[in-house]
Amino acid sequence: MLPLRIVETDREGFDEPVVELWRDDEFVGMVFWDGEATVVQVYPAATGDVHDLDLRDLLRVLDTAERIVDPFAMDADDGLEELRRSAAKPADRWEDEDPATLELVEEFDPQAVHRSEEGEGYFPGSIAPSFITRCEELGLAVVEMEGFDWDGRALSARPGLELMVRPETMMSWAEFRSYANARAADTLNDWPTRESLVIAFVVQQPDGETFVA
Repeated sequence: MLPLRIVETDREGFDEPVVELWRDDEFVGMVFWDGEATVVQVYPAATGDVHDLDLRDLLRVLDTAERIVDPFAMDADDGLEELRRSAAKPADRWEDEDPATLELVEEFDPQAVHRSEEGEGYFPGSIAPSFITRCEELGLAVVEMEGFDWDGRALSARPGLELMVRPETMMSWAEFRSYANARAADTLNDWPTRESLVIAFVVQQPDGETFVA
C-alpha cells in the first residue's frame, strides 16, 4: 500500500492553510480549520470505490496536517529550530568567514524581514529562489531550509515545510553543492507562495562548515 503524502495549499475562502492528502498521484482528501476545529474530508477513489488507508500512516499524516492548519497548534516541538539557534553566529564573527559567505551575507542580510536574538534570519519566500541561485554561483550549498509564517510580530512554525540535505560520500563537493541547491529549488516549488511565508536557511561552505543565514 502506497504511503500518504501531504501538500500544503492556500485556497480561496480559507483563512488558514489547507492540507491536501495524496497517495501517489491520486487525491484522497483534505484537512482544514473551520474556525472551531480541524476537519478531515476523505473523497471517493477515482474508480468510485472507497479508499483503503493504513491506520498508522493515516494517523501520521493527520497529526502533521493538524499542526499545519490549526492556528492554535503553534510552538510544536521543533528540533530543527533549536539546531539552527545553537548554530547561529553573532554578527561580529562574519569577518573571519569565507569570502563567498561574506558576499552572500552582505547581499541578503538587508532583505531579512526578521532576525532572532541568536542571529537567525528569516527571508521572504519571494527572494528564496534568488538566494538559492546565488549560493550556487558563489560555490555554497543550501543544506537546510524551513518555512514559517510571519505576521509582523511573531513567527508560526509550519510543520512539513522543512528540508535537510546531507553529504553523500560518493559525491565531490561540486556535485553535492549542485545536488543540494537543486533539491532546495525543487522543494521550494512545492511550498505555498503566500506573502506571509518566510524561510530560514542553513548554508554549507566548501570546507564543510555550515552557517545560519
